[in-house]
Amino acid sequence: MPLEAVYSSPLSRAVDTATSIAARHGLAVVTIDALKEIGLGAWEGLTFAEVAVRDPERLAARRRDPLHVAPAGGETILQVSARALPAVRAIVAAHPGGAVAVVAHGAVNKAILLHLLGLPLEGYRRMHQDNAAFNLIEWDGPAARVVAFNETAHLEGAPRADSPETQEAPPAYTRRPQPE
Repeated sequence: MPLEAVYSSPLSRAVDTATSIAARHGLAVVTIDALKEIGLGAWEGLTFAEVAVRDPERLAARRRDPLHVAPAGGETILQVSARALPAVRAIVAAHPGGAVAVVAHGAVNKAILLHLLGLPLEGYRRMHQDNAAFNLIEWDGPAARVVAFNETAHLEGAPRADSPETQEAPPAYTRRPQPE
């Protein structure tokens, strides 16, 4: 099935990935603000060690209650879910029966996946999303099925991002055969 569209968070690391995918299919990238990574507010650009020194009380509170405690000026996972899910639903509705790529970030992906799997958002820290991993979701109307989760096989043996071998777009992702 040919790819119909490529959607992306407007953050450069997502747009770069989306552009690479879109180029292989002769498509443009459509950016959607609702797909941005979780906002960390005052913690943006800091390591966890720096946050632990500068804001230990809020960090401890967030670890206890990530659904309701955010960094100053930042977001909770509940807020990420509230903005990302309607965007994904709109994308799916715009392409009934079609194939699209959505390039987002770890917290956004986890919020979407937890919802689709019928799991509580409280479990988002127990779910992992590697950088450059993909998830494959098949939709049948409003029902969704997670077919692949945190898939990284396409990265095996891949050259580093700053190497000359990465000047061309990577091949389109394909599903690996399932063992019998």
